[in-house]
Amino acid sequence: MCPRPPNIANGLHSGLSLDKFALGVTVYYSCKDGYELVGNMSINCTEAGAWSRPLPRCKAIGCETPQVLNGKVHELQSTYDAGETLHFDCDAGYAAEDTYETQCQPGGTWDPPLLICERVRPCPMPPEITNGNHNGRDKAVFTVGMSVTYTC
Repeated sequence: MCPRPPNIANGLHSGLSLDKFALGVTVYYSCKDGYELVGNMSINCTEAGAWSRPLPRCKAIGCETPQVLNGKVHELQSTYDAGETLHFDCDAGYAAEDTYETQCQPGGTWDPPLLICERVRPCPMPPEITNGNHNGRDKAVFTVGMSVTYTC
């Protein structure tokens, strides 16, 4: 006879309703949503009155690299682990509305889910001042964050 099978983090087993198990009984493991089983899905009650090893484990399902509309990902990887944060940049002339990062969630989703860089509206030309010049005369477009210096 074997005692109750061991529990595994983020997982369940088929022997939840019993306290003792007969020789040769097989117990099956599964994982909660957002996790995948690593290792054998079953263990057996052995003649020694112990469960066969090794135990499986439940690993959080990772995320695939997301698409960044009008931008690119820093430190590109093929997959990311749950809890990992991804940073991205927007192409020239584009900016993210809220944040430049997203986090991989258990189950393989990103939060926030969409990485969109939107076109930055250009600023108007700097105003002319009487008897003065600015150093931006050679620029065709001014975007947020650019500056000019005036001289008299």
